[in-house]
Amino acid sequence: MAQDDWVGQLMRDFRDKLVGGLYEGVYALEGAPLIRVMDAQADACVQAFVALADIPPDLDFDAFLERMAISGPSRVRIDPVSDDELLWTELHEGECVCPHVRQGHVRLDPKLCLCGATWVRLLVERHARRRAEVELVESVATGAQNCVYRVRLREPLAEPASPVAP
Repeated sequence: MAQDDWVGQLMRDFRDKLVGGLYEGVYALEGAPLIRVMDAQADACVQAFVALADIPPDLDFDAFLERMAISGPSRVRIDPVSDDELLWTELHEGECVCPHVRQGHVRLDPKLCLCGATWVRLLVERHARRRAEVELVESVATGAQNCVYRVRLREPLAEPASPVAP
């Protein structure tokens, strides 16, 4: 059993170094290629999060927002701006909640915030059932205590959105 633990740890260490190296390459990207990679990462993260937090897809938007205030990688405060706009504040207390960053495998870089903005957009669209535009206002990666996103709700979605092509 000790041998299996040692081999398992060796494989996890290898995977963690590989992920860190991949993100250094991702951070060198710009424009559409960077957005594509971060969208794919956010899509995978959303799928894992909703499964882990057991958030059903049919949960309406108000119930979803109430749930996000008490569950998730950090508490979320929602401040309505208008009927179609809100500020989504993730209360991080100066620490990034990306699991790769928290575990020290990936360096925190402002480009990682593209993943966070897509994560918020995908969750909002999933439960508001409307297209959403998400703009990063401030983030831990740029020196803020929390990550704040401006969310603008647009037209209804015909079907659930995903940035990742089949």
